[in-house]
Amino acid sequence: MNVNKTAAVFSITIPTISAILIINFFTGVISIPWQGMPVFFPLILSPMGIILALVSIKANKRCAVYGIVLNAIMFPFPFFWFIGGNLLFGV
Repeated sequence: MNVNKTAAVFSITIPTISAILIINFFTGVISIPWQGMPVFFPLILSPMGIILALVSIKANKRCAVYGIVLNAIMFPFPFFWFIGGNLLFGV
């Protein structure tokens, strides 16, 4: 597997792991020591996933497009969570 295909796979893996951590944050199935970090992770990791997908777009276009779309969906989630929490719960 060459570097571009690996980058395409990682560009899909990043939002998948972020989504799993956010679902775990809501449900509390597994206790993790960082309380709010799973909600904050997509803000940091999604741009890296988009860059990896753009780098690998020539090698594997289908995976790269999926990576771009999934990372673009996950990127604004922290903003919605912080703004929604502020509007609903105050502070």
